[in-house]
Amino acid sequence: MESLFKLPRFKFLNEFKRFFLVLMGNNVGKKPVFYPGVWIMPPKNLSVGDYVDFAKDVLITTGGKVTIGDRVLIGYGTKILSSNHNIPQNKGEIFYSGHTHKEVIIKNDVWIGANVIILPGVIIGEGAVIAAGSVVTKNVKEFTIVGGIPAKLIKERD
Repeated sequence: MESLFKLPRFKFLNEFKRFFLVLMGNNVGKKPVFYPGVWIMPPKNLSVGDYVDFAKDVLITTGGKVTIGDRVLIGYGTKILSSNHNIPQNKGEIFYSGHTHKEVIIKNDVWIGANVIILPGVIIGEGAVIAAGSVVTKNVKEFTIVGGIPAKLIKERD
């Protein structure tokens, strides 16, 4: 029974998922890798570069659009959110308050660690590294390493 959970990643499944996303109007580059449990909701407003790796249990909400560059690694359990609920004024009802949509942009050669949360409107610069478990609430400069809740500069990459 244990071997059931160690099924190999079949290349044709990645191409099928890529084809489906393109069929839905998305732009998806060459050779993406989709591990099991990747959710893209709704399956539109997504642009993905070449050689992007979506690890197990990644969730992407695309209501505000998500753009991902080339050679990006997205760690297990990461959530990329381009939409969020509004907080109503005057103690209004939360359920009917609507949503805010803001594009998330992840540039080339970014490494996003496991269980990261990226909030709407964030731009992650080229070559950036996001430490596991971080919550990214603001833009991340290129070639920096950030981490924490909220994510803050740890150091610049050498």
